[in-house]
Amino acid sequence: MSVVEASGGGRTRSSAIFGLRAVASLGLLTVHVAMFSALLGTREFEPAQPPSNVVGAFFVSGMPAFIGVLFALPAMFYFRPVARAIIRGERAPSQRNGFVRRMLRLLPAYYVLYAVMLLTLNRDVLDDGWSALWPALLLHIYVPTPFEANPMNGMEVTWSVPSMVQWYLALPLVAWAVQGFARRGATPAARARRLMLPVPVLMGIGVAWLFVVTGQGWDHRIIFWWPLGFAPTIAVGVFMAVQLALAEVSPKDTPRLVRLATARPQLFWLASLGLYVVNCVRPFSVIGMDDYYSVSGLFIAYVIVSLFGLTASLPLVVRGARRTSTERVLGNGVLAYLGKISYGVYLWHMAAMHFYLQPGTVFGGEARTLDQLYAKSGFWALEAATLTGAVILASLSYFLLERPIMRWADRRFADPDRRAVLPGPAGSVVPRPAAAAARTTKAAPPEEVAASVAAAVADRDAIRSNLVDLDRSLGRQLLDGADLTGRTRRAWDGATRDLATLWEIFNAYSAVVDQAARTLDASGRPPESGPAGIAELFDGPTVLVSEEPPPLAERHITDNGQRRLTPAAAVERMNELFGGLAELVTHVEAVWNEVTGRLDDLRTDLERVRVHSDNGGTAPSEAVAAARAELDRLRTVLTADPLSLWQGERTDTADLDRLAEAIAALHERARHPAGHDGGPGDAARPAGTR
Repeated sequence: MSVVEASGGGRTRSSAIFGLRAVASLGLLTVHVAMFSALLGTREFEPAQPPSNVVGAFFVSGMPAFIGVLFALPAMFYFRPVARAIIRGERAPSQRNGFVRRMLRLLPAYYVLYAVMLLTLNRDVLDDGWSALWPALLLHIYVPTPFEANPMNGMEVTWSVPSMVQWYLALPLVAWAVQGFARRGATPAARARRLMLPVPVLMGIGVAWLFVVTGQGWDHRIIFWWPLGFAPTIAVGVFMAVQLALAEVSPKDTPRLVRLATARPQLFWLASLGLYVVNCVRPFSVIGMDDYYSVSGLFIAYVIVSLFGLTASLPLVVRGARRTSTERVLGNGVLAYLGKISYGVYLWHMAAMHFYLQPGTVFGGEARTLDQLYAKSGFWALEAATLTGAVILASLSYFLLERPIMRWADRRFADPDRRAVLPGPAGSVVPRPAAAAARTTKAAPPEEVAASVAAAVADRDAIRSNLVDLDRSLGRQLLDGADLTGRTRRAWDGATRDLATLWEIFNAYSAVVDQAARTLDASGRPPESGPAGIAELFDGPTVLVSEEPPPLAERHITDNGQRRLTPAAAVERMNELFGGLAELVTHVEAVWNEVTGRLDDLRTDLERVRVHSDNGGTAPSEAVAAARAELDRLRTVLTADPLSLWQGERTDTADLDRLAEAIAALHERARHPAGHDGGPGDAARPAGTR
């Protein structure tokens, strides 16, 4: 399928992911072979044709669920850098280069197929300019009325190319639309929650499209041919991207689903198997047929495709997942290779089927459509011929066209702010510093050296942006301007020292990156002597920072209060300091956001008690005064020692709750005039000091 993307150039992905793509593409190939060999039954003819083999048709009927993988995974990979930036509180990065790379991944092979099919099996179409032009313009999925599919021979399944192209255009717009709202979240977790807004919206769009098509009585294929039909599966990709990005940016906030996929991937494989079996059963439809014959059946298939994209993909893209036998099977050499060429396998398999069924019409005669060739070959013969032909054609496409183009595209359209990640503990990822990821050698090609420097500059700029965000954060401002006491005073004293150290290391690290950037000539490429010098800057202890010398008894005679770090070590140290500081200010913000509003509400409630008391209520004045004193005390605690209210991973609201109960009791008594029995006496009193 067009949405299957092999990694190009320097981008590497798990061999198990390639294996999963191979299984998905081969499964869909098998579905199409089963359709035209009559293994699956059909109602396209009169009378309706039953399946030629009920058992075989049962198992093949479940395979359309695999299509969810081939849409969800690309959407996840495409949206993940955007999600990572927004969750960090930054603007969404430009996706121009990523979009260009994906177009170069999809379109050249597609247009080669288009040219071959036009000159072999569709020569008659050349007499009708529009019919020949529709696939070239990626408009052949939008067939005119009546709503029936009418692609050229050999291109029957290429609807996925324009569909995915349009989703690649739409996803940056989705990010643009939601990023302002998402970035206003106070914490990474809050920003991630806000960033999930497109998920239900996209799912709603997809379901609405399903009912539009069925309500109008259009051909059911239109549901999936038009991009709207896969909005729910794209939503699954966005969902995975946000969940994984949150785990990367803030490991302590790793979502439960990601933790579960990391620790228990076998549960997800079992869920995938269950979804496949349910699809085999075809609820509310007919087992063993090539279509779904009720709205309920279509809706369930819709849900299965989307969920299968999640359950089958997530265990393979989380970091630090435990190895399972399923992953080892998917990662074997044969499936990994088929996964790399899986785009071509899907793209060419209908052409291979045509070539096998009507070889005499390739260079002469009038070609027939596949429905005219229905049941002209048995399932196993057609499966073997189609698979063999598709693998041969896909291999030629991959090695002669796709791989060279992608290697060039990765060099020409690299994303300088793309950050590599290293596997960390289960459920977490550890950012790999640009300086460590971009190590160069004297023998490295100039393009790689230039890309390494660009990545280092981008990471330096990202670090500066994050430090500025830290300085401007509400928590930092609250702490910086307050007369602190207790636990918060001790924590902030240490934090101010860490913050000064952090900026000092950053300035020294930035100077090294600037020096590396200056080594490049005006064309953006290093001179002949440049690679070695850049390698020394990135690999050597070139970041000079000052630090407090050890105690005199532990000091070496040559200690001068300075320390040299490699850029990689400097980034690791900055990340460590930044993590502690960000956690501190985040906790302060959380306490402030939760407690401030409640204190304001309690003050309003207490003012109502005073008004009722002035009008003859029975609330004791000493109880009202005690409540007011407790309210003032909590306000002082919030201002001077907010961390004393932070217990474990949440704000301790016990005193607030007791005060709220006491004020509520006072309010009840104050509503009754003197001499009226207003309930309990003075038992309800505000909480005292801690």
